[in-house]
Amino acid sequence: RDRITSFRKSAVKKEKPLIQHPIDSQPSISEIVHPQTHGDDRCMNLSEKEVMDLFEKMMEDMNLNEERKAPLRDKDLSTKREMVVQYISATAKSV
Repeated sequence: RDRITSFRKSAVKKEKPLIQHPIDSQPSISEIVHPQTHGDDRCMNLSEKEVMDLFEKMMEDMNLNEERKAPLRDKDLSTKREMVVQYISATAKSV
């Protein structure tokens, strides 16, 4: 009986499909921040427009709907900059 139960549990578990991100989106991030340089220093020198562009790309990559994006867009620029820095460093490590 335990064997049947454990079999059922493993059969119920479905694997989530791996989401493939378009390859052309990766160079835009690596063009802005190179892993060899001090990424945090470079990110802190990003213009407001660059921060906003990367912030929108980050939310797009996270597959957030408009309802979830709205409160994030209301955050101040320094908070957005910190989020972008974390996003870039995480993306640079995964490349």
